[in-house]
Amino acid sequence: MPWGSRFLLLKNSSLDLGFESMSVSLPGCGPEEFLQKVADAMPGVSYCLVQHSDDSVAFTYVSSKIELVYEVSAAAALADAETLIKQIHPDDQIRQSQALAHSRATLEPLSSEWRIITPSGKLKWLRTNSQPERLVNNDTVWFGVVLDITAEKQTQQELIRLKNFLQQSEQKFRLVFENANIGVCLVDLQGNLIRVNRKMADIFGYTPEEMQSMGVNDLAMPEDKQISTQAMKEAINNHTDFATFEKRYIHREGYVIYGEVSTSLVRTINGEPLYFISHVKDITRRVKYEQEITKSRDDVSKINQQLEQRVKLRAAEICEQQQLLQLYFDQSIIGMAIVSVDKFWRNVNRKFCEMVGYSPGELRIKTWAEITHPDDIQQDLENYQRLLNGEIDGYQIDKRYIHKNGHFVYVNLGVQANRHPDGSLNFCVVMIQDIGDRKAMENSISLALQREKELNELRSQFITAISHQFRTPLTTISCAASIMEKFQEKITREKQAQYLESILRGVKHIDELINDITTINLNNEEIEPMVVDGDLLAFCESLVRKNEYLHAPYQIYFSAHLISKCEQPSIKFDPVLLAPILNHLLTNGIKYSLTDFTINFRLRESADTIIFEIEDHGIGIPPGELDKIFEPFERGSNVGHIAGIGIGLTIARKLVTFYGGKIEIKSELGLGTTVRLSIPK
Repeated sequence: MPWGSRFLLLKNSSLDLGFESMSVSLPGCGPEEFLQKVADAMPGVSYCLVQHSDDSVAFTYVSSKIELVYEVSAAAALADAETLIKQIHPDDQIRQSQALAHSRATLEPLSSEWRIITPSGKLKWLRTNSQPERLVNNDTVWFGVVLDITAEKQTQQELIRLKNFLQQSEQKFRLVFENANIGVCLVDLQGNLIRVNRKMADIFGYTPEEMQSMGVNDLAMPEDKQISTQAMKEAINNHTDFATFEKRYIHREGYVIYGEVSTSLVRTINGEPLYFISHVKDITRRVKYEQEITKSRDDVSKINQQLEQRVKLRAAEICEQQQLLQLYFDQSIIGMAIVSVDKFWRNVNRKFCEMVGYSPGELRIKTWAEITHPDDIQQDLENYQRLLNGEIDGYQIDKRYIHKNGHFVYVNLGVQANRHPDGSLNFCVVMIQDIGDRKAMENSISLALQREKELNELRSQFITAISHQFRTPLTTISCAASIMEKFQEKITREKQAQYLESILRGVKHIDELINDITTINLNNEEIEPMVVDGDLLAFCESLVRKNEYLHAPYQIYFSAHLISKCEQPSIKFDPVLLAPILNHLLTNGIKYSLTDFTINFRLRESADTIIFEIEDHGIGIPPGELDKIFEPFERGSNVGHIAGIGIGLTIARKLVTFYGGKIEIKSELGLGTTVRLSIPK
């Protein structure tokens, strides 16, 4: 600071510095006025502090901005310096005193940071830079500026906290990547493996480090190499960013592996391709199992054909050699019978009696229609009528008989006509083979294949959806953090706050996704409601404000009809369980209301129940899909391109189950949906 100005600072003080005789020429104003204008234009508080030889301190000048920082007037600070010194945070008083003493002893500039507690209780960070000088009377005077750096400190602390959040999110993604029970890899745009997890390395018999020097086609069968190449070209050039295909690979030990590959192209926020993330599942067992099933079916078909041929041969022998008929009946390993034209059992063998549980005498007074399953009789009658009409000489069907004990017996029935010379029917020879074991095996195989297909589809849908849901906030966080890191000194505080808010939203979104996934896997015994007395109205109004802020311009009209007429009624409820339930229901109402931006949120109370109703005016739910809308990953067929993975209502219903309540939905297609939530007090 020029000495002329310093003279003006001290001119009216109690210090006698010997400069009364100096003159200062300032255009357009007097010295004091000029000094005041300079002080008002400077950021922070300008001051002159004197420490006397007896260690007492006093301010000889402070600018008017002191009231903005210390909440103390300039007159009060000039009258008693202790007014400001007492505001120094207790943890910083010794350090600040030592800094002042050091500057006084060495005449080095005083540059320090400390905290104060203002009269209103605010905690502020301050920074000073001042130049000391020794006066002729051995007093020390400092000329300097105090800056309020509270916002800067808060920003630094927030950046540290957000960096920790981001590191935690990255750690969670790394754990998911490394511990996935299927192979996962990152592939660059040229098809080179960037990173692979342990499961993928185990599938191919290599270490992760060895695989990271390979390309996707290094392990493929020569005939299948174009599959990955074509999928990558389609993704990059035609924006088909997701593909699923099967491909053959060669294991390190030389044998063939069948793999099911799901690959997604990750793009920048501007749509530029970055890399692929692929999931590889070893389906070698499944493929071989399908091959074995196909072979088994062929073998069974051959056996059936052989049996048919044997039946025809046996029938011819019976016609020619009647004396052998009874012996064949008695010793046959399959059921056999002779049936009259009127459908009565004329003769049956022992094996057939064992199948249906009747004795030969009991069967002779029954028709075959009487012990046939009602659902199978029509097919049998139609074929028998054609046989009577001479259209066919025999037929073969699978059908069910009703055992004497009431259970059903699956059989393969072969019927052959024996005709009179005029072509009319004489009797029928019937061959009955018990196929219960085969049917059970076929049903078991069919159910297993269907279940495996459903699980594969569900797993693929989940991985695809959750990868997309994680990718969006992670991209937002990465871009915002990168901009703040590269342009920290250039962007305004307002922009910094905007980027910080984007990062916080992204981190919170990821955390909510992880919590949702965890909630789906919880068992009913793992959570018990923890009800407390609380202000349910304030709780609901807080949820409304939060969702209106996050989903502007949507408006949520909240109304309440409670038994208690108090302004702040106390009601027992579990805020931890109730908050995610209502958040999911409100978010769904907002998400599927594309044209009407209003949501009705109603609260009612009975003697033992709290009832919430959330009504939107959105797209509604098709009538035939209401029964399955609570199932995981189920979404209405009319959602179109509306983002989501179909777990919101699943989570809400699970949490309501934990609460001991119930949730009901009424919806009209194109008019909106009303969700009614009832929970016990």
